Amino acid sequence: MNNRLMINDFKGNKLITVSTCIFMAVTAMLLGLSIYLFVSLAAAIDTLMTKAETPHFLQMHTGELNESEIENFTESRSDVDKYQILRFLNLQNSCLSLGDKSFETNMQDNGLCCQSECFDYLVDGNNNVIQAEPGEVYVPVAYKNEYEIEQGDKMRIGTEELTVAGFLRDSQMNSMMASSKRFLVSETDYERLEKLGREEYMIEFRLKEGSDVNAFATEYKDAGLPENGPTITYPLIRVMNALSDGVMILIILLVSFVVLFISVLCIRYIILTQLEKDRREIGMLRAVGISGKDIRSLYLSKYLILSMIGCFAGIVAAMVIAELLGTGIKEMYGEAENKILIYIFMVLGALLAEAIILIFIRRILRATEKESAVSALCGRTGSDKKSNLWRPALIISAASVFMILVPMGMKSTMAAPEFVTYMGIGNSHIRIDLRQKDDISDATLDISNKIQADERVENFSVMQTRGYKVNLPDGETYNLMLENGDHSIFPVNYQDGRYPESEKEIALSILNAEEMNVKVGDEVTVLKEAGDGKTEKCSCTVCGIYSDITNGGKTAKGCIDDSDDKTPPMWSIIYVSLKDESKVSKWIDEYQSAFSSGSEGIKVIGISDYLQGIYGQTISNIHDAYVLTMVLSGIIIIVVIVLLMRLIIWKERKDSSLKKALGLLSSEIRADYLKKLVLYVFPGISAGVLLGVFLGQRLAGGLLSLMGASGFQFVIDPLESFFFAPALIMISACIAAVISLAEIKRIHAAECLNSGFI
Repeated sequence: MNNRLMINDFKGNKLITVSTCIFMAVTAMLLGLSIYLFVSLAAAIDTLMTKAETPHFLQMHTGELNESEIENFTESRSDVDKYQILRFLNLQNSCLSLGDKSFETNMQDNGLCCQSECFDYLVDGNNNVIQAEPGEVYVPVAYKNEYEIEQGDKMRIGTEELTVAGFLRDSQMNSMMASSKRFLVSETDYERLEKLGREEYMIEFRLKEGSDVNAFATEYKDAGLPENGPTITYPLIRVMNALSDGVMILIILLVSFVVLFISVLCIRYIILTQLEKDRREIGMLRAVGISGKDIRSLYLSKYLILSMIGCFAGIVAAMVIAELLGTGIKEMYGEAENKILIYIFMVLGALLAEAIILIFIRRILRATEKESAVSALCGRTGSDKKSNLWRPALIISAASVFMILVPMGMKSTMAAPEFVTYMGIGNSHIRIDLRQKDDISDATLDISNKIQADERVENFSVMQTRGYKVNLPDGETYNLMLENGDHSIFPVNYQDGRYPESEKEIALSILNAEEMNVKVGDEVTVLKEAGDGKTEKCSCTVCGIYSDITNGGKTAKGCIDDSDDKTPPMWSIIYVSLKDESKVSKWIDEYQSAFSSGSEGIKVIGISDYLQGIYGQTISNIHDAYVLTMVLSGIIIIVVIVLLMRLIIWKERKDSSLKKALGLLSSEIRADYLKKLVLYVFPGISAGVLLGVFLGQRLAGGLLSLMGASGFQFVIDPLESFFFAPALIMISACIAAVISLAEIKRIHAAECLNSGFI
C-alpha cells in the first residue's frame, strides 16, 4: 500500500517531486564537488612533491659560493639525508620569446637549468623524470596556455634557438606565486648558453623524516652560510602550490553551505505545500486508525527515495563539473593517486548533504503527528496559523545575492591595483626590480637619478633590501630581510601600527612578527656591518605590522641609514607614479629600452601587470567559481519563487476565486501578487548586497589571510555589485512569477461556493 501511495503521489505532484530532487541534487553536487576538488588538489600536490622529491629547505644565492663550507656544515648534522647545489642561469626576460610572443612583460625570474641528479626532479605530464636532449627545451606547464605554445614550437634566447620538446612540472616553482620559473635544457646547451645569463645557485637539502625544517633553517643561517636570496621551505612550497586553485575550491565550499541553507528552507515550504494539499487525505488516514508516526514514516520514505535520486544525480553532475574545473589541477599537478579514495570522499560529502536535509525534513514532518483526524477533515490545521509565506522570498533573495557577491568581490579585489598594498608592495603605477647584479647600488643610483630628472614623474621611492641579524627581546638572534627607504610615499596596508618614520623604528610582516614573537611597541636590535669585522648596533622600536606575501611573507621595513653599511644589498626596488597615468605604457617602454634591455637583472613593469603575473591564474579560477555561482543563483531563485508562489496561490485559492466572483480580472489578481513579490524580493536583494559587502568581506578576508594578506577591504565594482547581481535576481524572480501566476487563469469564480469556505 505504501508503494502504491508513493507512486500516486509522485504522479500527482510532478512539480513538487522534481523541485525537491533538484534542490537535493544541487546541494549534493556542490558539497561533493568541493570535497572532490579539495582532496584531488591535495593528493595531486602530494603525489607530485613525492615523485619529484621536493627539497625540505632551499636557499637561493647570488654571488660567490664556497661549497666546502656547505659540505662541512652538512657532514656535521645528523638530520640531513642528502644535499645538492644546483645551478640556475637567470636570463633577461627581454631576450626571451616563446613562439611569436616575447617575455618583456613577464614578471617572473626565468632561467635555464639541467636535470637534477639527486632530488628536486623536473617531471613530465606523467610525473616521470625528464632528460633533455641537445637542442631541446622543456617549458614550465604554467606557460603552456598563457603563451599558446605546443610541442615543436621554438624558444628564442637572444639569437639562439631551441625546440620545445614538451612541458615540465616543477614541484617547487609550479605556481605563478613562485617568483621564478625553470626551463630544462641539456648540459651541453646549458654550457653553450651560459654566457647569455647570470648564474645563481639553489642550495637544497632533503632532511630525514621527523626533522624540524624551521629549526634547520635557523641553524643554517646562524652558521653564516650563503643566503643572498630568498629562503623557501617544504611547507611554504606546499601552500604556494595549493593556493591558486585552493581559493576557488573554498569559494565553492562556501557557496555549497549557502545552497544547503536555501535547500532546507525551500524543502520546508515544499513539504508545507504538500501537507496543505494532502490535508484531507491525512485526516482520513488518521480516521481509519493510522498513527501520526506511521504517516510521518510514509512521507519520510518518499523523501528518502527522492534524496537517493538527488544524491545520485548530484554525484554525476559533480563528476562532470569536476572534469571541467579540475582541468587546470590535472595539467599543473597531474593525476592524484588513490582515485577511488577521492571518489569515496566525494560520495561521503554528497551523503552528508542529504543527511542534513533529511534530518530537517524529519523535524518538519513531526507536525503530522499532532494533526487530529477531525481538524484535518474539517480543514482546520496548524498550517492555518497566520504565517508570512512571503518571507522566504526575502531570505532566499538575500542569500542568492550574497552567494554571487562573495566570489565577485574576491575577483574585483584581487584584480584591483590597490590590492598590492596587502601584498607588502607599494601602490604605484610602475615597479622597477634590480636583482642578480654585482653593482646593484650603482645601478639603483643611476636609475633613480634619471627618474628624479624626469618631469613626467609625480613621485618615486627607492627601496633597498639587505640581510641583517636582529637581537630579539628574549635574547635570541633572528635573520631578517630588511627593506630600507621612505615608506611614507607608497605605504602598504598595516594590520597594526604604521610605517617607520625614523632610523629608530622598524615594521615587520605578519609572519615575521609571529615567528619573532614581538608586537608593536617592542624593542629589537639590528646588527649592521661597519667594516673591519665590526658590528654596529641599532636599537629599533616595532612601529607596525603589515600584510605581505613576497619572499615567503618574511620581510621588514625600516629607515636605517645604509650610506656606510658594508652589508651588500640583495636587491633594489623602485616604485614610480606618473602625473599622467595614461602615459604609463610609453614610460615603461622607454625605460625598458634604456635599462632593462641593456643591463642584466633590471626589470621594468606596470603594477597591474605585476599583479596579473602573480594572481592571474587565481583570478581566473575565482572567475570560474563566480560564473558557476551566478548560474546556480538564477536557477535557485526561479525554482524557489515558483514553488513559493504555488504554495501561496494554493492557500489563497478561494480568496482569488471570490475576487473573480466579485468581478476582478485574472490580470488584476496577477498584478497584485507581482507587487507583493517585488515588495519582498527588493528588500531581500538590498539585504544581500549589504551582507555581501560586509559579511562577505570577512569571509573573503579569512580566505585571503591564508595567502598572507590580512585586514583587506573589498574593492567594490558598483556596476556588478549594485546593478548586475541585483538585476539578475530580480529578473529571475520575475520569470518565476510569470510561470507560477499562470495558475491564476485556472481558478474559477464558482470555487468560492464550495463547502469549507463559508
